[in-house]
Amino acid sequence: MDRRQFIALSAATTGSSIALAGCLGSSGDESSEKPASGDTESDDTDSDTDQPEPEGGDGEPYTHYDLEVHDEREAGQPVWVDRDGRVYGRDGPKVLVSDDWWQTTEVLYSFEGTRDGNVQAVIVPDSGRVIAAVGGRGEEGGKIELINEGHTDSETLYQFDYGRVSNSMGHVAYEDVIVISCYKLSDYEAGKHGNEVILSTDGGKSFDLVLESGVNSTDAANNHIHDVEYDPYAERIWVAVGDHGNSQLYWSDDLGESWEEIDDRGDITMVTQVAAFKDCVVLGTDGVPEGIMRWERDGPDDEPHGTDAFERVHVEIETDPNDDVMQMYARRRWHIREDLEEGRELCLMPFGYSPMHDTAEDSVVLASVDGDEWYELYRTETREILLTNVMGPLSMDGDRRTLVSDSNQGEGYQIDATVPAFWE
Repeated sequence: MDRRQFIALSAATTGSSIALAGCLGSSGDESSEKPASGDTESDDTDSDTDQPEPEGGDGEPYTHYDLEVHDEREAGQPVWVDRDGRVYGRDGPKVLVSDDWWQTTEVLYSFEGTRDGNVQAVIVPDSGRVIAAVGGRGEEGGKIELINEGHTDSETLYQFDYGRVSNSMGHVAYEDVIVISCYKLSDYEAGKHGNEVILSTDGGKSFDLVLESGVNSTDAANNHIHDVEYDPYAERIWVAVGDHGNSQLYWSDDLGESWEEIDDRGDITMVTQVAAFKDCVVLGTDGVPEGIMRWERDGPDDEPHGTDAFERVHVEIETDPNDDVMQMYARRRWHIREDLEEGRELCLMPFGYSPMHDTAEDSVVLASVDGDEWYELYRTETREILLTNVMGPLSMDGDRRTLVSDSNQGEGYQIDATVPAFWE
């Protein structure tokens, strides 16, 4: 496979952000290892004088820290990393696995020979069960398959009526709780919508339907699920629905037995990511202006009262000021919570360019430890890379290794990097 060569362009002064320019290499040579961008040696020190000077704030991401990039490569489509650092991915009907952060892979299981057997996503909760979302791009709904311990067979745990699981949004796992939704463009004439949300509370042994969002407007492009979140601080499930006149933000405090709505359908702007922090809940936007909406809550039992509870936009990503068309939207985040009582947590959220916009090309990675202040750790400026997925780090201490992936495009692209300790 030919490999593209991507050159990291970094400014000579400390504090500038990374911009990547992509070009198609004429040979199959590996991209050379990139130097650290930013004062990474001082990130773990306690000396304030060694820290980069803050750049940003006042409604913009800070840009004085960057991912320390170790390697860039094209090697398929990783989509999940488990708590032991084992990376899982997809290749047509195959579930792939890697024990060296996707430098090499092997086939864990294959759905080859089954109808519509292409793997869409892989989820491995703390229980260690390997759950594969398979099919759903045709008329038949996708399936949730549990691969047995010997990796010799699989069991269908649930089949959606219509639609598939997206690898770049719409599923989350926290301890034994797993929430999965389906996604597809609506077929209003046939009454088919990717609008189901399912829940497991036993670590992936079984799943039950907990929400099926009805149609509010046939003038809207779709009625489908954008994202789901399990909020361990409130023991609450959040669900974001689109599009436009069908948009809604739901939440349930009783594991899907009943649901609350933030406002009338269509009043909330479209969002594609929901992330619950100790003191707030944030929404990654699916429209202009691109960035983070935020609701600051008074304790875990607090509820947002209307769409105005979410400040729009709390942090706005820099885009072309002369272009008011959506250029990027939020993709699947990575969120670790190391201490619920203290609120020690870290969330990384990629924003990939919108393929619907012909001239859009930027993807960025934002990160926060409190949902209030956000840091832009990485930016690309090429349509050759569509960042859709972040995996890792597994801890806020140690090597803080992360894999940022283009898990949508065929050849796949990964950034193997270290997250700087920007919170120190």
